[in-house]
Amino acid sequence: MHDKQIVLHQGVYKPVASVAEAVFMITGMTIGAGVLGIPYVVAQVGLGVGLIYIFVLGIVMLFLNLMIGEIAVRTKENLQLSGFAGKYLGRTAKSILSVTIVFSSIGALLAYIVGEGQALATLFGGSPAWWSVFFWSLGSLVIWRGLDLAKGVEKVFSLMVILIIVGLSLYFFPSIKLENITYFNPLKIFLPYGVILFALHASPAIAEAHALLPGSQRHFRKALIIGTLIPIAVYMLFALAIVGVGGLDTTEIATVGLSLHYGRGILFFANLFAAFAMCTGFVGLGIAFKQTLIWDHKLPHYLATLFVITIPLVLFVLGLRSFVGILDTVGGLFIGVEAILMVLIYRQAKRKGDLRASRYNLNYFWLIAVPVLLVFSAASVISVIKLIQ
Repeated sequence: MHDKQIVLHQGVYKPVASVAEAVFMITGMTIGAGVLGIPYVVAQVGLGVGLIYIFVLGIVMLFLNLMIGEIAVRTKENLQLSGFAGKYLGRTAKSILSVTIVFSSIGALLAYIVGEGQALATLFGGSPAWWSVFFWSLGSLVIWRGLDLAKGVEKVFSLMVILIIVGLSLYFFPSIKLENITYFNPLKIFLPYGVILFALHASPAIAEAHALLPGSQRHFRKALIIGTLIPIAVYMLFALAIVGVGGLDTTEIATVGLSLHYGRGILFFANLFAAFAMCTGFVGLGIAFKQTLIWDHKLPHYLATLFVITIPLVLFVLGLRSFVGILDTVGGLFIGVEAILMVLIYRQAKRKGDLRASRYNLNYFWLIAVPVLLVFSAASVISVIKLIQ
């Protein structure tokens, strides 16, 4: 172990993570397929409103992540979200949250498969469907190998993704057009809601980060805050650059349409970023989902792995390939229900938790809980309305 402290995490001894590794775990889980859908929905409603959306929803997501972090700190066992629900709210809540997480995780993994295929096809040519299957094959291998490999992959890929976004955005800034900044369409005012919430979601990574950073509540909270704020800044920068240049020409997968304004060189690097971003999200989510099935639902390792990697592929083969549609439904409906339940779990954890959270404890419960409840309740209602229209 090279003299590095180890911790027993879900039956396996693993090296304790540093604050930086915990930050990359959270950031890598957050910056995935959603970042590629944000410019399209922002372009449809208007850049100014879209940036406000990203900032406000980002702060609300920070509140939610901090609450989940305190639940993990106050809980003796290493559990994932549905395990927290069962411990603090009972079997019914665990069942509801379990179903929600299953649907949201499958939907997110499906979105990664769809988006990755289009990005790779733009880079190298060929059929997006075949590239999707190729990506699924490699990503499934990493998910099967588990957390150790993923932590290394996420650290490298997260750095590359952030550097590419910043580099591309700075390159695009001189070409931003005034008409793209001032555009506003009130008829699309609710379009960004679900996609942006999807892009900011990283709840499963928080419990994983805490399990591998157990020594200091203060350091864990620091990693959680930094790991949440980085994606907010990155998304705002990326949306400003892409929409400022492309306006209503922005495609559903933002990087695919860059050839309308730039040559093959920029197109290559932009879609390389897209491939890295979706790869980190797919691997991080896949492993967290697998751990949930193993430790919260007691599935054998091989069955959990098989479920995680095969169901999204089956849905893809059956023809569910609308990138923004998948993001919107998962972000607005399933993640919305999950967030509401997490607030209830947090309330119970503060009252009945196993451990003290003296160096983490969040004060003013309702000040952070009310915005989360309002935002995610609205998101769930809006998503249901969209689905039945």
